[in-house]
Amino acid sequence: MALLAPPDHAEDYFDLIALAAIKGQSISAYKKMLQQADAKLNAAFYQWHNISRLVKTRAWIVEQLVLQMWRRHHLDQCQLALVAVGGFGRGDLQPHSDVDLLVLYHQQLPEQAVSSFIQDLWDLGLDVGQAVRTVEETIALASKDVTVATNLMESRFMQGEHQLYNDMYDRTNDRHMWSGKEFFQAKYQEQLSRHEKYGETAYNLEPNIKEGQGGLRDIQMVTWVAQRHFHVTSMHGLVDVGFLLPEEYIQLQKGLRKLWKIRYALHLLAGRKEDRLLFEHQKSLAKIFSYEDDDESLAVEKFMQNHYRNTMQLELLNMRLLQLFQENILQSFEDKQIIELTDDFQIINQYLDVTHDEVFSRRPTALLEVFHHYQQNPQVHGIRANTLRRISQSLYLIDDEFRQDEQVKQLFLGVFKHKNLVFGQLRLMNALGVLGAYLPVFGRIVGRMQYDLFHMYTVDQHTLFVLRNIRKIFLTPKTHHYAHQVSKQIQSPYVLNLAGFFHDVAKGRGGDHAELGAVDAAQFGADFNLPEQDSKLLSWLVKYHLIMSVVAQKQDISDLQVIEKFAQLVGSQHYLNHLYILTIADISGTDPKLWNSYKDSLLKELYERTVKYFSATPTDVVESTKAEAMDLLDKRHHEEVVDLWQHIPDRFFDYSSPEQIAQVSQAIAENNHQATICITDLHDDGFEVMVYGQDKKGLFHQLVAVLAEHHISVANARIFTGSNGFVLDYFHCLGSYDDESLQSVKQAFALLLTDASIQVSNRELVVSRREKLFLEPPELNFSVGRSDDETRFELKCNDYDGLLVNITMIFVEQGINIHAAKIATFGHRAEDVFWLSRDGKALNSSQQDNLSKALVTLLGLKK
Repeated sequence: MALLAPPDHAEDYFDLIALAAIKGQSISAYKKMLQQADAKLNAAFYQWHNISRLVKTRAWIVEQLVLQMWRRHHLDQCQLALVAVGGFGRGDLQPHSDVDLLVLYHQQLPEQAVSSFIQDLWDLGLDVGQAVRTVEETIALASKDVTVATNLMESRFMQGEHQLYNDMYDRTNDRHMWSGKEFFQAKYQEQLSRHEKYGETAYNLEPNIKEGQGGLRDIQMVTWVAQRHFHVTSMHGLVDVGFLLPEEYIQLQKGLRKLWKIRYALHLLAGRKEDRLLFEHQKSLAKIFSYEDDDESLAVEKFMQNHYRNTMQLELLNMRLLQLFQENILQSFEDKQIIELTDDFQIINQYLDVTHDEVFSRRPTALLEVFHHYQQNPQVHGIRANTLRRISQSLYLIDDEFRQDEQVKQLFLGVFKHKNLVFGQLRLMNALGVLGAYLPVFGRIVGRMQYDLFHMYTVDQHTLFVLRNIRKIFLTPKTHHYAHQVSKQIQSPYVLNLAGFFHDVAKGRGGDHAELGAVDAAQFGADFNLPEQDSKLLSWLVKYHLIMSVVAQKQDISDLQVIEKFAQLVGSQHYLNHLYILTIADISGTDPKLWNSYKDSLLKELYERTVKYFSATPTDVVESTKAEAMDLLDKRHHEEVVDLWQHIPDRFFDYSSPEQIAQVSQAIAENNHQATICITDLHDDGFEVMVYGQDKKGLFHQLVAVLAEHHISVANARIFTGSNGFVLDYFHCLGSYDDESLQSVKQAFALLLTDASIQVSNRELVVSRREKLFLEPPELNFSVGRSDDETRFELKCNDYDGLLVNITMIFVEQGINIHAAKIATFGHRAEDVFWLSRDGKALNSSQQDNLSKALVTLLGLKK
């Protein structure tokens, strides 16, 4: 390829070419002409002109400018070669894509002229990626770096000494370096690394449409391998050599055009090169592409679902083609090791394959048998590309008759009952479209996103990750040791797997998705003839899959009434075991960052307290806990500790473990009942600390402010006010720390406890880039607390940095005492619960109104 051919409507841009004939034109004149040309292209984009024509036209326009700048500096008279590489070399440019150039020279380089040429291109407003090398330098780099070699494959001679370019191009082809086999292996590893970097799925909240799975780079990857090994000049060449079916080529081109359109719009919205579907652009993109809200879905959710489904298909095509390449490039016919399974299925080199092309058309049940064989044979690494293609082509066979087939039902249930590969099977079934075709209720959530900061993945991907988490809990104690022990009490986990599969299946229908999903689960149980007890458990788990998380994070689980109510809802330890594991798997599968030591300890505590309730409730929990703690104490401190405990409220013993009580009590006794700071537990992601000292107005607020200054978040807090004028404050903290930061926190706490003059600064509320897009009015709710003397106050609002410090400052200003706090964050929303009083009484209506006004004023400042 040499210079680009003028587009069909090149006459619209002849004024740009005419500038070349006018000597002495300023850079600003060229820049203005480029801006006018871009404005025409952008207007054409919004009028839905052909996207391929637009990106190729822009490449041609930029080429005219580059050539004019080249001649402007008389570089056409030097022994140089000007070469276009990358997207510019391919002949397609998005509005703010890099203009990649290679300047080749012999031994002498007119440095000043080349430097001025590059600078002029930057002054025009182009983002230039330039390399200036000799042929030998280029060859040396390409031989070591497959990325450089790939760039050169797409190179295009523009002007200058053609022999320089020919020499470079000939000496970097597959006869001299990076053979088809070597190139494929290197690019395949490169793709794996890229996918790992940009997320393990294409379905993240803000996907990268260029580098992510199913993105532009995956399509280019296939093209590069085809060009290197098969020497085809375009993707259609793969049709000619039999690696791509005509309908697959059409699907691939359609998907590519969708990505091009989104990328073009992204560049216009961002005003710069941007390949991430950032939240701040998603709504605008939905509007550009004419999506509208309805009762079930937001326009932005529809747009993103369409995008996710497109990338899923492109990801599948990429996987299928790369596997075909692998079979053709890396394996020879003589290398084939074949294991016959049945008349219809065989294993070839550890990949499952059909024995003939009519397997699925003759026996549609084989569409699920293939996954059964995959599960039953652990030596199988995957399904061969030819069979994957046949499955995709046979989806039309999955009709009502197929769904009612009893053999098919048993095969489908077998996926959930098998001890291995539940996640892997369902993920592949989903990617191939089998899952959505067989269960239309699941098909509706494929690619469905929720426009918030809480759910990191699409609903279908989250569902599959929940199943993977369940499997991990059963297999290994590494991540969830306690849950792994609980899992040993579950003899048959298939109902739990089904609950994980159905728990979010009704998302996006309007109404309560848990209630609607429970109906779907019950219907599934009836259709598949599940035993009555299994069907009831399945439906119950789906209906109440959120309850354990809600109770643990928003209620006082040291309160026996809370445990009693929760236990009565659950009904038995059998149900509790399933719910506990499902809850952990669900939270972990929503966003890996959501799971932390605090949630782990909360759910474990709720589980253990409920188990105790089912077995036998102690008649006196406080005395029992005290006795256990006393046994752990140094006998020399028994008398002092007994005296200390007389002044500490019983709630402390209800709430704390015997180990914590013993540790804190001994530390206070050894410190002669003076101000004491005791780190009671250390976790990878945080720590627990008890603070004992003379009570004073605003102490809790000051302690919270110190933690905030150290960038440590409070997840849970308790305030135990003693009868001797001392207070014991407990904090479960989250955040990174080291010995130095812990020591700094302890020193700051000690100063607050011993020096009344110490003041801490308040913190301004700060909102992040993402959270600005999700600002919502705060929700405030007052209810009866744990006793008639307490008020339970729940605040739902955007999660600002500095939120807790500001809230506690308002409590101080209004004379409100805090007895306990639970701080929860769900994406961009904070859902905090406080147990409050004033002057030893619950807040009256006037005090509640005053608090509400102050908080609304505080939170209303951020818009």
